[in-house]
Amino acid sequence: MKRLTVTGNIGRDPELRLDPSGHQFASFSIGVSVGSKQTPKTDWLEITCNGKLAEIICTYGRKGTKVLIDGFPAVSAYINKENQPVGTLRVYANSIELLNRVDIDQSSSNAATAESDELEHVLSAEEF
Repeated sequence: MKRLTVTGNIGRDPELRLDPSGHQFASFSIGVSVGSKQTPKTDWLEITCNGKLAEIICTYGRKGTKVLIDGFPAVSAYINKENQPVGTLRVYANSIELLNRVDIDQSSSNAATAESDELEHVLSAEEF
């Protein structure tokens, strides 16, 4: 069984899209810090999720948000336009936890509390 748990910062706002059969999914990238303080490096991973998890990450996840993602990895390789080999690591997320404070409009505290409770419950539970 392949399983990957990773923590990083969202590098671009998640995009919600529909596949040909009408199911929604979201994709975004995260930057993961690797290396030492003397030689810092960032690895970029592509993340894909679907269903309610996709809706929620598109609503509350923004560029810079720190996330903890649990899912399974898929590696692909191809030759780019410059005839150079390129490899990518995509993670299909089963669960996503937001590690930063979520900014919620405080104009209606009851609605904000309900949204916050729903977000906490859904993001920390496994989707499938």
